[in-house]
Amino acid sequence: MSLNSSMQVGVSAMKATSTALTGISNNIANMNTTGYKATSTSFSDLISGNATGTINGQGVVSKIIQNVSSMGDLSTTTSQYNLAVNGQGMFVVSDSSNALATNSTVLYTRDGSFSTDTNGYLLNTSGYYLEGWVADSAGNINQTSSTNGLQAINVKNISNTAAASTTVTLKGNLDSDTAVSTAASTPTYSATSATQSMSAYSATTGVGTQPDTTMTMTISDGLGGQHTVTLSLLKKGLNATTGETEWNYEVSSPDVVDANGTDQISYGTLSFTSTGSLDTANSTTAGGTFSDALTINASTSGTTPHWGTSTSLPSQTFDLGITSGNSTLTSTAADTSYTAKADGTEFGTLTSVTVGKDGVVTAIYDNGDTKAIAKVALATFNNANGLIAVSGNTYKQSTSSGSYTLGQPGSNGVGTLESSTLENSTVDLSEEFTHLITTQRAYSAASKIITTADQMMQELLTIKQ
Repeated sequence: MSLNSSMQVGVSAMKATSTALTGISNNIANMNTTGYKATSTSFSDLISGNATGTINGQGVVSKIIQNVSSMGDLSTTTSQYNLAVNGQGMFVVSDSSNALATNSTVLYTRDGSFSTDTNGYLLNTSGYYLEGWVADSAGNINQTSSTNGLQAINVKNISNTAAASTTVTLKGNLDSDTAVSTAASTPTYSATSATQSMSAYSATTGVGTQPDTTMTMTISDGLGGQHTVTLSLLKKGLNATTGETEWNYEVSSPDVVDANGTDQISYGTLSFTSTGSLDTANSTTAGGTFSDALTINASTSGTTPHWGTSTSLPSQTFDLGITSGNSTLTSTAADTSYTAKADGTEFGTLTSVTVGKDGVVTAIYDNGDTKAIAKVALATFNNANGLIAVSGNTYKQSTSSGSYTLGQPGSNGVGTLESSTLENSTVDLSEEFTHLITTQRAYSAASKIITTADQMMQELLTIKQ
């Protein structure tokens, strides 16, 4: 090897160690950067040969290696919007809150330092918006396999739309040993009378017929208001023709107006077999075919029953739940008991937002209602270390990384989400200082190669003189 070649080897060594120093410096500078992945430097020798088999060293080259797939320690924070991925996967982020399209800038990061901007979008400290699958008005989430189906997640503009009740789930029993009252066996009781119906009963005034039992439930109207609906029951006795036990029933609400002044929505008879099962074929509604589908007309309607004129409510149809779904009503020799719950929701005010381990973002309202508003999407790659690093602690896809796969947190090998948590950088400061010392020594040694070759070159020139 010539003296000139020796100097070139020294130069290559100084360049290689300078590259290593750059990587070490960047690691130390980002030791407190959320989700930062420490880099390492790889060195490779350069060799040249000839036809005679002589091997000559040509120096060294270095390359900074990314360790994107490594995971940092997790630290707890006080913000519910701080997120960390416990396992594989990267947040999908964009520099815009607009819906993603084919030409959108899509990046990937482990930096979950999200908080809300003035418009309610989740934005991390680098200024990138968190993307996910956004729920429709009914809370349904359609998971797509392409980032084009993702949107920036917003936790502010969340309205709790009131849902009117459509079905009541009623489970109960009427004690078959209940004695037939005098009112039920004489013409005293009348379901359509304002003074003799169960709906008109008042213990204070003595008006109306006292029911044997009542079952109450609360339904929601289309504007989110709540209304009490009462099912009043009076044992009628044994039907001589069918041999079945019959009960008179009335459905009423104080917020409803009917033609008889009884606040009634419906009335009729319920017929029970000898085994205590409800026989709808022999039951009646208003003297006709039995139906527990009830309609309350709009407050402005001239047709009764309708909502009170002061309510300004639209018409509403709901199933009383005597025969539908999981509802059961029996009449056996057991104590009278019941449970009744209506679907629908009253209007509620947003109180908090949570992010689950499965990535589901849930809004919680003061009326006890909850609503899924979005689901965080995580991207995985066949070779995450092949991603290209860009500013803001983010990465972009490359040929080396392969294409992304979108997944739900906690499924198919994708890591879970931890809220109020951040992932620390993977920088080990003691290790970086050690590398810093060895790199400095290597640089000094490389410089000695150059000065020594220069001295030898001077000696050669002196001989010539």
